[in-house]
Amino acid sequence: MDAYNDEHFLSSYLRLRENPNYNDLLETPAALSLLPDVKGRNILDIGCGFGASSAYFADAGATSVLAIDASERMISKAISDNSRENIEYEVMRAEDLHTDRKFDIVWSSLVFHYIEDFGSLLKTIHDHLVPGGILIFSQEHPLTTSDYSGHYTEDNDGNWNGYRFSSYGREGERRSLWFDTEVVTYHRTFSTIITSLHDNGFVVEKVLEPLPSEPAISIIPRMKREIHKPSFLVIKARI
Repeated sequence: MDAYNDEHFLSSYLRLRENPNYNDLLETPAALSLLPDVKGRNILDIGCGFGASSAYFADAGATSVLAIDASERMISKAISDNSRENIEYEVMRAEDLHTDRKFDIVWSSLVFHYIEDFGSLLKTIHDHLVPGGILIFSQEHPLTTSDYSGHYTEDNDGNWNGYRFSSYGREGERRSLWFDTEVVTYHRTFSTIITSLHDNGFVVEKVLEPLPSEPAISIIPRMKREIHKPSFLVIKARI
């Protein structure tokens, strides 16, 4: 995604990640709950960002981690902050994945909603997994990607009581502003996501739409709104 190569955007994003956030309190714990023992496994981390997950896998005993990201700036920070002997960082778009290696686990955190041709990516991932290999990925929830102008509704006492959105059934490109930068994502319905996995040789084992814990809500009170519209979709599938 081009925005992550923009200096202003990236610096704003990294400042956001310095404080307790939805990723750390909601998305990452849910995704990690689906992760098997990684000891002795070869792992591909698609959209590795600044390398936190890759370092986690390496420290947990993975034999090797190939960590790719489209952002040169992100990869530079990953090498600076999260280098390990068993991690190889490479600047590469998910859509351009090319390697002769095979992996036991493919992991991707909050990348797939930036991918235009989801089916093609799934086919490529399938081809890079060993028999019985696992794909674990998270993405923005389809209720989020549907309509970035959607908004929460409140009752007369100011309590959140719902979420209003539109265009769920209209798949395709979406444009929004994040840190004053235009960001392009792609909306797919829940059924399209599941069917695409099936059509490309995956068996879905687990689907999560994570809700925040009480400790998480105590840190970010607005996370109570997740009961009306989950922010993330997390899926574990196997070939």
